[in-house]
Amino acid sequence: MSATIVLLGLITGLALASIYILIAVSFTLVLAASGVFNFVQGTVVMAGTILALLLGVNMGWPILATAAAICLLGAAAGVLTHLIAVFPVLGRTKSFTHATMLSTIGLGMAANAVAALLFGADARPVPPYVSETPLIVGGLPLRPTYLLVIAVGLSLTVLIEVVVRKTVLDSIFRVTLEDPEGAQLLGIDTQTVILLVFAIAGALSGIAGFLVAPIISASAFTAQEMAIYGFAAMAIGGFGSFLGALVGGGIVGILTGVLPAIAAPQATLPVLWLVVVAILVIKPSGLCGTAGLFGSTNLREV
Repeated sequence: MSATIVLLGLITGLALASIYILIAVSFTLVLAASGVFNFVQGTVVMAGTILALLLGVNMGWPILATAAAICLLGAAAGVLTHLIAVFPVLGRTKSFTHATMLSTIGLGMAANAVAALLFGADARPVPPYVSETPLIVGGLPLRPTYLLVIAVGLSLTVLIEVVVRKTVLDSIFRVTLEDPEGAQLLGIDTQTVILLVFAIAGALSGIAGFLVAPIISASAFTAQEMAIYGFAAMAIGGFGSFLGALVGGGIVGILTGVLPAIAAPQATLPVLWLVVVAILVIKPSGLCGTAGLFGSTNLREV
């Protein structure tokens, strides 16, 4: 096995890591504000890949217009998820986290089935958004598509991190989750905050699907895999930790990129979950998780 193959696998892993980080950040945003594990995020990623084909290829929309439309539709999907699968559960059960976990899984599965009926079972290739002429760096042929995904994915992650950590949103998220009644007494409209967060998370998942479409193709069956990898990234990094989403997404991406290059592709998932279990056994809050951070103490029973 040549070092070139391993290095190319690493580049692929970094591109995938950028996507998994976006999905993990989407999970974390919703968890931070509402205490909900939103498993519809994977479905929105899947919708992003399909819309990239339908709007950008079949209808000939410009790339930026396609990306903007997918962001808006992803935001709408996030709001609908809250209204359909989360809001009706509020105040009706003592196990809110468990109930919404099941309701979002159910809504996601229903949406996946509808997408499969309308779009079909076959994966369809999406042309790259940039030239496919390889860039030779240190003797390695690098695909510009992968570099684009890495650059945009990491830029969006840093932007969200800065906005959340360096603004008043940090405190708003904490008080909204840990003391909703107190937040309302402070004049915070908690439901508006949560709806906004679901919208932002949906937009991020949609753009993740748009970015990854040329790599994995458009398919109605990508949602489950994307959600699993995104959730694994959040578990490794720490539930509720934005730094954890970055670290966990990087680890998951590198594993899924390098393992197929050095071992059988089917070994990826077993190894990944062994890593997840090992990390959680050693540090139950994840590598970067902290007790009490964005409600991780409240959610520890999950």
